Amino acid sequence: MSSGRKARAGSRAQAEQRFAQYLRSQGLRVTAQRRAVLGAALATEGHFEADELHRQMRETGSRTSKATVYRTLELLVSSGVLRQVSLGERHAHYEHAFGHQHHDHLICVRCGRVMEFTSAALERMQEEVCRRHHFTPLGHRMRITGLCQRCSRGRGRG
Repeated sequence: MSSGRKARAGSRAQAEQRFAQYLRSQGLRVTAQRRAVLGAALATEGHFEADELHRQMRETGSRTSKATVYRTLELLVSSGVLRQVSLGERHAHYEHAFGHQHHDHLICVRCGRVMEFTSAALERMQEEVCRRHHFTPLGHRMRITGLCQRCSRGRGRG
Protein backbone atom coordinates (compact mmCIF):
# COMPACT_ATOMS: atom_id res chain seq x y z
CA MET A 1 0.00 0.00 0.00
CA SER A 2 1.38 3.45 -0.91
CA SER A 3 2.11 5.93 1.88
CA GLY A 4 -0.74 8.17 0.62
CA ARG A 5 -3.27 5.32 0.79
CA LYS A 6 -1.97 4.31 4.22
CA ALA A 7 -2.45 7.88 5.47
CA ARG A 8 -6.01 7.99 4.06
CA ALA A 9 -6.79 4.58 5.62
CA GLY A 10 -5.46 5.80 8.98
CA SER A 11 -7.41 9.04 8.70
CA ARG A 12 -10.54 7.07 7.79
CA ALA A 13 -10.12 4.77 10.79
CA GLN A 14 -9.66 7.79 13.05
CA ALA A 15 -12.76 9.45 11.59
CA GLU A 16 -14.75 6.24 12.15
CA GLN A 17 -13.51 6.06 15.74
CA ARG A 18 -14.31 9.71 16.37
CA PHE A 19 -17.84 9.30 14.99
CA ALA A 20 -18.48 6.18 17.07
CA GLN A 21 -17.25 7.93 20.22
CA TYR A 22 -19.45 10.93 19.47
CA LEU A 23 -22.53 8.76 18.94
CA ARG A 24 -21.94 6.90 22.21
CA SER A 25 -21.39 10.18 24.06
CA GLN A 26 -24.82 11.29 22.84
CA GLY A 27 -26.47 8.03 23.85
CA LEU A 28 -26.91 7.01 20.22
CA ARG A 29 -26.14 3.66 18.61
CA VAL A 30 -23.58 2.97 15.91
CA THR A 31 -25.87 1.40 13.32
CA ALA A 32 -25.08 -0.22 9.99
CA GLN A 33 -26.89 2.62 8.19
CA ARG A 34 -24.87 5.30 9.98
CA ARG A 35 -21.66 3.43 9.17
CA ALA A 36 -22.76 3.21 5.53
CA VAL A 37 -23.37 6.97 5.32
CA LEU A 38 -20.02 7.64 6.99
CA GLY A 39 -18.24 5.33 4.56
CA ALA A 40 -19.92 6.88 1.54
CA ALA A 41 -19.16 10.42 2.76
CA LEU A 42 -15.51 9.59 3.40
CA ALA A 43 -15.23 8.02 -0.06
CA THR A 44 -16.25 11.25 -1.78
CA GLU A 45 -13.77 13.80 -3.05
CA GLY A 46 -14.45 17.50 -2.73
CA HIS A 47 -17.83 19.02 -1.89
CA PHE A 48 -21.03 17.02 -2.05
CA GLU A 49 -24.74 17.40 -1.36
CA ALA A 50 -26.94 15.11 0.71
CA ASP A 51 -29.10 14.12 -2.27
CA GLU A 52 -26.00 13.40 -4.34
CA LEU A 53 -24.60 11.17 -1.57
CA HIS A 54 -27.92 9.35 -1.25
CA ARG A 55 -28.05 8.77 -5.02
CA GLN A 56 -24.49 7.39 -5.02
CA MET A 57 -25.36 5.07 -2.15
CA ARG A 58 -28.47 3.80 -3.97
CA GLU A 59 -26.40 3.17 -7.12
CA THR A 60 -24.09 0.91 -5.11
CA GLY A 61 -27.02 -1.08 -3.69
CA SER A 62 -27.54 0.63 -0.35
CA ARG A 63 -31.10 0.73 0.95
CA THR A 64 -30.38 3.59 3.38
CA SER A 65 -33.24 6.09 3.29
CA LYS A 66 -32.81 9.73 2.32
CA ALA A 67 -33.98 10.77 5.81
CA THR A 68 -31.25 8.64 7.40
CA VAL A 69 -28.64 10.21 5.12
CA TYR A 70 -29.75 13.72 6.12
CA ARG A 71 -29.88 12.89 9.84
CA THR A 72 -26.51 11.14 9.75
CA LEU A 73 -24.87 14.04 7.91
CA GLU A 74 -26.02 16.31 10.75
CA LEU A 75 -24.40 13.93 13.24
CA LEU A 76 -21.20 13.79 11.17
CA VAL A 77 -21.03 17.59 11.24
CA SER A 78 -21.68 17.70 15.00
CA SER A 79 -18.95 15.11 15.56
CA GLY A 80 -16.41 17.12 13.56
CA VAL A 81 -15.94 14.50 10.85
CA LEU A 82 -17.62 16.64 8.19
CA ARG A 83 -18.07 20.37 7.77
CA GLN A 84 -21.22 21.93 6.33
CA VAL A 85 -20.41 24.68 3.85
CA SER A 86 -22.55 27.23 2.12
CA LEU A 87 -21.54 27.64 -1.50
CA GLY A 88 -24.13 30.25 -2.40
CA GLU A 89 -26.93 27.81 -3.16
CA ARG A 90 -30.10 27.18 -1.17
CA HIS A 91 -28.98 23.74 -0.04
CA ALA A 92 -26.03 22.66 2.05
CA HIS A 93 -22.84 21.10 0.82
CA TYR A 94 -20.48 19.01 2.88
CA GLU A 95 -16.75 18.41 2.90
CA HIS A 96 -14.32 16.39 4.96
CA ALA A 97 -13.19 18.17 8.12
CA PHE A 98 -11.42 15.54 10.18
CA GLY A 99 -7.83 15.01 9.09
CA HIS A 100 -8.00 17.69 6.40
CA GLN A 101 -6.23 21.02 6.30
CA HIS A 102 -8.33 24.11 6.92
CA HIS A 103 -9.11 26.04 3.73
CA ASP A 104 -11.39 28.77 2.49
CA HIS A 105 -13.45 29.13 -0.70
CA LEU A 106 -13.67 31.32 -3.78
CA ILE A 107 -17.11 30.91 -5.39
CA CYS A 108 -17.99 32.07 -8.88
CA VAL A 109 -21.52 33.49 -8.81
CA ARG A 110 -21.98 32.92 -12.55
CA CYS A 111 -20.86 29.33 -13.20
CA GLY A 112 -20.79 28.00 -9.62
CA ARG A 113 -17.15 26.96 -9.69
CA VAL A 114 -15.66 26.55 -6.20
CA MET A 115 -11.93 26.99 -5.67
CA GLU A 116 -10.32 26.12 -2.36
CA PHE A 117 -7.36 28.11 -1.08
CA THR A 118 -5.17 28.45 1.96
CA SER A 119 -3.24 31.51 3.08
CA ALA A 120 -0.83 31.52 6.00
CA ALA A 121 -0.76 35.34 5.85
CA LEU A 122 -4.56 35.51 6.13
CA GLU A 123 -4.56 33.06 9.06
CA ARG A 124 -1.90 35.14 10.86
CA MET A 125 -3.95 38.30 10.27
CA GLN A 126 -7.05 36.66 11.77
CA GLU A 127 -5.03 35.53 14.79
CA GLU A 128 -3.74 39.07 15.26
CA VAL A 129 -7.23 40.57 15.04
CA CYS A 130 -8.46 38.11 17.68
CA ARG A 131 -5.48 38.83 19.91
CA ARG A 132 -6.05 42.61 19.66
CA HIS A 133 -9.68 42.19 20.64
CA HIS A 134 -8.96 39.64 23.38
CA PHE A 135 -11.12 37.18 21.48
CA THR A 136 -10.73 33.41 21.60
CA PRO A 137 -11.58 32.02 18.14
CA LEU A 138 -13.24 28.64 17.85
CA GLY A 139 -13.20 28.55 14.08
CA HIS A 140 -14.11 30.53 11.02
CA ARG A 141 -15.42 30.12 7.50
CA MET A 142 -14.49 32.39 4.67
CA ARG A 143 -16.11 32.39 1.28
CA ILE A 144 -15.39 35.04 -1.27
CA THR A 145 -17.92 35.42 -4.06
CA GLY A 146 -17.17 36.91 -7.43
CA LEU A 147 -16.35 35.91 -11.00
CA CYS A 148 -13.77 33.28 -11.89
CA GLN A 149 -11.27 34.08 -14.61
CA ARG A 150 -13.27 32.30 -17.28
CA CYS A 151 -16.54 34.11 -16.43
CA SER A 152 -14.89 37.51 -16.06
CA ARG A 153 -13.71 37.06 -19.66
CA GLY A 154 -17.26 36.22 -20.72
CA ARG A 155 -16.72 32.53 -21.45
CA GLY A 156 -18.58 31.01 -18.48
CA ARG A 157 -22.13 29.72 -18.62
CA GLY A 158 -24.70 32.26 -17.66
